[in-house]
Order: sequence, then C-alpha cells, then structure tokens
Amino acid sequence: MLKDKISRREFVQLTGSILIASMAGATLSALFNSCTKEGSNPVQPPQGTSFTIKLSEHPDLSQVGGFKTFTVNSTPIIVFRTGQTTFKALSLVCTHQGCTINWVNSSMQFQCPCHGSKFDKDGNVIQGPASRNLQSFRTEYKSDTNEVVIYL
Repeated sequence: MLKDKISRREFVQLTGSILIASMAGATLSALFNSCTKEGSNPVQPPQGTSFTIKLSEHPDLSQVGGFKTFTVNSTPIIVFRTGQTTFKALSLVCTHQGCTINWVNSSMQFQCPCHGSKFDKDGNVIQGPASRNLQSFRTEYKSDTNEVVIYL
C-alpha cells in the first residue's frame, strides 16, 4: 500500500538531502574546473598598443633596480629598471588562472596568492601549478625624452 502523504520530518529530511547533494555537486564541479582550465580567462591588454612612462614622473624607476607597477587597459604590469638604459616589463597576471600575482622583494620572486605558483624575476615558472611563464613586453628607452615605451 502506497503512502499518499509524507510526514513533516520526512519532507524536511528529503529536502535537506537534495539541497546538500546539489551543493556538494556544484562545489566539486567548481573545484575541478578551477584547476583544469589553465589560463582560460586571464586579462590581457590589446596587442599592438604601447604605453609610455615619463621617468621624471616616476622616481621609483630613477635608479637601476627600481620597479613600479602600472595598470594598462585593466591589465596589471610591473616595470623594472635593469640598467641605465634598459627596462623589463612583465604582466602581473598569473598564467594558471589569471589571478594578480605579487612581487616579493625579499625573495626576488613573484607569488600567486590564489594557487601558490611562483615565478623568478624574469617571469619564469619556478613552482606550479602554472606551467607557462609570465608574459613579457618589449621595452624601449628614449633618451631624448627620458621615457620608456612598453609595447603590448
């Protein structure tokens, strides 16, 4: 004989079980997807554009070894002065999942706060899960105007 009605207790237990199962499924799906789509949606600046830095306006870059971060078209980048007339520019977007990474001056490396990837001062991967190096950009020092052009 089939029961036409269920008790309040059975209804709450059934509803709770369905809710827990759906939340667990969604959570597992998000976890598996977040670590399998490497670099699926990193923010990248438009290719073929440039960004000019007037060194007189950025004293952090006045000395060799100095560095400064910039945001170009919503993409965070870091610029290092590597010599009297040479500069290095790297994206601060992790190649694993697109998180913004941090430069740690004491260890002279980049670290991703999201999944723990580490990159050396040249943007090369030294610890995963990232498997691709940071994007680097060509730089040009213009001595006549004391400017650095970053080519994206």
